[in-house]
Amino acid sequence: MNFKKIFALSVCAIIAVNAFCLDNLGYSISVDAAYYPKSNYIAGPSHFAPLTGVYSGLEGRVTGSASYYIPTPLGDNWLLNSANIKLKANLEVTPVSIAPEAKVTFTPLPFLVFETGAKTGTGWNLAGLQGMAIFNGFDGYDDLTPFKSWYSKFYVQGTFQFDTGAIFAGDWTHVQLMYTYQAYYSGITGVDNGEVWMWQCSGNKTNGWQNYQSIVVAYQMPLVLSRVGVLTEIEGHYTDDYNQIKYGDYNGSFKSISISPLMQFNLPGNQSLAVLFGFSSRRSYVESNPVAKSDPTLTYAGREWFFNRIAFSWSYSF
Repeated sequence: MNFKKIFALSVCAIIAVNAFCLDNLGYSISVDAAYYPKSNYIAGPSHFAPLTGVYSGLEGRVTGSASYYIPTPLGDNWLLNSANIKLKANLEVTPVSIAPEAKVTFTPLPFLVFETGAKTGTGWNLAGLQGMAIFNGFDGYDDLTPFKSWYSKFYVQGTFQFDTGAIFAGDWTHVQLMYTYQAYYSGITGVDNGEVWMWQCSGNKTNGWQNYQSIVVAYQMPLVLSRVGVLTEIEGHYTDDYNQIKYGDYNGSFKSISISPLMQFNLPGNQSLAVLFGFSSRRSYVESNPVAKSDPTLTYAGREWFFNRIAFSWSYSF
């Protein structure tokens, strides 16, 4: 598959939405940032790893979006007359990558949403920050050539969402539940199946089908602090897609879990700000002093919980 063509077509899709879909067209821009404190690995079976340093890393991205809404009422009933299709084109830019994305969302009922989409992108090295690289088999990653190698992701997902405010009218009756299940394939061209790669400074990845699940339980209020809640995320490969000869002890089908208290603020002028405090889990290993970036070569021992990040997401719609 020629990902240069996919990249060009994705950019053209963004231009086409702007040129021809003037009615029901919406624009937005979002800025995401995160701070990661340091938490060193501790060898052994499942446990909690405390913070061991002030700084481990920073993350940032800017995403511009254009959306077009198409009303598709399925009947006159209030459950059916709000059905719609949304076409959306994104362009994501970070200091080490660029990635256009196109997606289609169908909402047949207020509490049920189906979505499919595709993203492709390429990355580069900036001051030692690696946007796209392949594992050298020992202790680090070698850069891949930008605009020659391409990251890709294709997905389908379904979301169930429910708000008690739909049953009990009022400003203070909104307890919200949202569950999403996503099946997706991600990979990098020119990298053999089973080999380990890095995308946007995040390593220990390999080509293959994976699943992502999220559960949000939140309470909505008619205040500037409009929502508080907890986000739970589960993600991992369906099967062990890692090269078994090289990385057979890594437990490639391990599912990471994150539990994150969150807050959302409604700001003046169609702005919103979300703040998240992320507690996550990762593999722990038998080895007590692993070489930096050698994770895929280590022996899985259990699950290690740690405080992962403080994340911010600001968005503006116009």
